[in-house]
Amino acid sequence: MSADFARVLHGLMQNRRLSARAVSRASGRAESTVNQLLAGTLQPNHDILRDLAPVLQLDAADLFVIADLSSDIETAAREPYPATIEIGQLVAAASFLTPAEVKQLIQAAKALRGDNPGDRGETPRTV
Repeated sequence: MSADFARVLHGLMQNRRLSARAVSRASGRAESTVNQLLAGTLQPNHDILRDLAPVLQLDAADLFVIADLSSDIETAAREPYPATIEIGQLVAAASFLTPAEVKQLIQAAKALRGDNPGDRGETPRTV
C-alpha cells in the first residue's frame, strides 16, 4: 500500500504546488519523513496523516481512507486541529508566493498573534 499512497501523495502535492520541504514545515514533520512517504519506504500512520491533512487541504478521515487505514479510524479519532481547513488554504495560497512575500506573510501572522507564545505556556514553532 505504501507505493499506492506515495503516488497519491505525490499527486496531491503536485496539484497544490507543494514541495516536500513546504509540507514538512507546514505539518511539523521532518522532511525525511515526507520524502520516505513519497518514496513508498515509510508506511503512513494516523499521527503522520493527521499532521499532513491540513497541509493537503483534506479531512484526516479522507487521508486515512486513501492510506487504507480506515478500518481502525474510530481508534484514531481525536479532536481536529482548530482551523484545519483555513490552515490548508493558507498553505495552498502561500505556495504561490515569492520567498519575500512568504516572509511578509509570516510577519503578518506573528503580528496577528499579538503576543509571545511562551506567555501562554506554548512551545513556539518555527516555519
